[in-house]
Amino acid sequence: MLINRETGNPSRPQPVTLLLGPVGSGKTTALEAIRRDLGWGVVHAGFDFGQGGRAGTIDVLTKLAYSFSRKWRNRPKPQFIRFTIALIAVQAELSGRNRDDDLAQLKSLLGSLDRIIWTPAMDSTLDTLTETAKATGLVEPPYADLFRQTFPHLVRNIRPRLGKALRSLADFPHAEGRSPFDALLELNRLAHGSARDAKAVTEWLMAAFLGDVRENHPRMAKPEEKSPCTCDISLQRRHWHNWVVVLDDVDHPGGTEFLADLIAARERHAVQHPNDREAHDALLVIATSGRWHDDWGTAWLAPWKPASGAPPAVRPMVDCEEASYDDWANPANGALDSAYYPVRISPQSIGRIARILDSGARTPKVTLAHRATGGLPSAVEQLTGRLRGSDAREGDRDLLTTDPRGEQDPCYRRLTELALTEHLDDVHVDDFVTAAPFATAPWLIPDAAQSRIDQPHVGRILTELRTSLWVRARNSPGSTDDQAALHPWIAANLVSALARRGDGDGPTYTDQFKALRDDPDTAQDPVRLAYCNLALGDIGEVVTFFEREFNRIPHAEWIAKLELVLNAPDDLPPERDHAELYEELVNLDNAQCPAGRSEIRNNVARLIAAGWLTANPFAVRGQAQHQVIANAFAALATTSHQPDVGALVSAKEAARRGEFP
Repeated sequence: MLINRETGNPSRPQPVTLLLGPVGSGKTTALEAIRRDLGWGVVHAGFDFGQGGRAGTIDVLTKLAYSFSRKWRNRPKPQFIRFTIALIAVQAELSGRNRDDDLAQLKSLLGSLDRIIWTPAMDSTLDTLTETAKATGLVEPPYADLFRQTFPHLVRNIRPRLGKALRSLADFPHAEGRSPFDALLELNRLAHGSARDAKAVTEWLMAAFLGDVRENHPRMAKPEEKSPCTCDISLQRRHWHNWVVVLDDVDHPGGTEFLADLIAARERHAVQHPNDREAHDALLVIATSGRWHDDWGTAWLAPWKPASGAPPAVRPMVDCEEASYDDWANPANGALDSAYYPVRISPQSIGRIARILDSGARTPKVTLAHRATGGLPSAVEQLTGRLRGSDAREGDRDLLTTDPRGEQDPCYRRLTELALTEHLDDVHVDDFVTAAPFATAPWLIPDAAQSRIDQPHVGRILTELRTSLWVRARNSPGSTDDQAALHPWIAANLVSALARRGDGDGPTYTDQFKALRDDPDTAQDPVRLAYCNLALGDIGEVVTFFEREFNRIPHAEWIAKLELVLNAPDDLPPERDHAELYEELVNLDNAQCPAGRSEIRNNVARLIAAGWLTANPFAVRGQAQHQVIANAFAALATTSHQPDVGALVSAKEAARRGEFP
């Protein structure tokens, strides 16, 4: 994506690349790594929309122009002449009553800045221009100091070439063929007059900025010898780099508006200059977002929507490692073109987590960290101190649910750090905890789910979890609509916080799972009912259901339903280990159904007891647990009445590898 063009070729369009991930997924870290890699070898600038306050498009353009205009090694200094002149025209205090007087005043103002020696009078002029920008709303109040800092630098930088730039201003939008100074008077009128049009002013300034990029780029785009250029030049092709704009937290106020303004300006220029070989500016935009925006869903599938059944023109997203310019620029099978290129930030691999914890990749604590956090970097960082020096034993269940210092429930504390309620008025973390059974139920997570659950805030909470990228699509062959999954870190902490809620602090774990179980939609689906029964600890009912279904439906379908149910949460005491609870659950089923037990029931009971305890993402898994599950599948294969037991054999092998459930 760094390549703008090769020898003899015209410039090529560049995407607005969006790195998407929930809170703590490493988006800012990724941008910092990109900037380090670019170093001095690629011209780049950045802006952080998360630094507080609303940033307007003009605020961002001013900061980018300032950053681009610094001295780059072995390159001339960029000059944003058009953009700076347009800023001056917008800020000039003109009467708007007499054209000749306004024209003379504007010429005098620009002429006063076209000096070789800077004088105190020029500082006074700059002060006036800056105050005008603040008073007219050209810059947002939180960014007034930034504007005052950057604007004088831009003016000083353009003085030697002021005259030449004036002759190119008639090509701006809204100029309508006027002379350069008449065009500037029109720009001032749009900023201050009775026909004030802030949108038109923004469009004009964006066009000026991009025009300056096009003029400066050819002089500053060649890869430097020994520079940090990592482009593939194995074919020895001469190429020119893009300039790179890195934008952090575009989901904050002003971010998506800036991207929309940039894309609209690019489209206008391409229409106005269809035969220009340099029609495409050389800005590669790399932005991060912790939220999904509807504008991106026109051509790209939202992360929580399954690919099956999606319109053919809408493309699914890829992980960042699979992203490429060709993937964006050449959509296949009639998919829609898009100025945006959303890609997912990949989770940390188990090998990376092992290095962080100074341990082997398959040790119990590394496997625990990988499953519990889902590879979320901030979560891995939180657990590092707890796990690095610990001796995680197979079957332990309390390593991540208790605080050795005896302080606040760590699961509740982690939820408060995830900014869950930032975009929801009158909804609190306690409300998320109360809604845990509904927020984690697999059949409620897809946005197409229909339910009659009468619980406050559930719809808003589910929508927020999707929008804030905590939900990701997955496909399951089970009959239950299980096509999306909540991130394991937030799901496990929600349920654990509810299970450990004190008396009088709100609805309990049992209250809420009974509400989910008693919902009419749940009662109509025996798999959903089994999920809720297991979450409530009623193992006998669940074993009875799966014993009855074992030889009635294909084994692959039976296993898919079983896996969904085994992922039901539990509120079992975390201080009790796996072996003790496993024996208790098996004995409980024996007590509930003591007579006439079949071999199938005995093996299903062992499978459900071991699988349910093992599925808990906060429990330490081990080979002994995996073997119990594998043995149960092997025994069930010998009692099957169906001609094909391949699904049971495959499940047995997956269990031995620690991959079921």
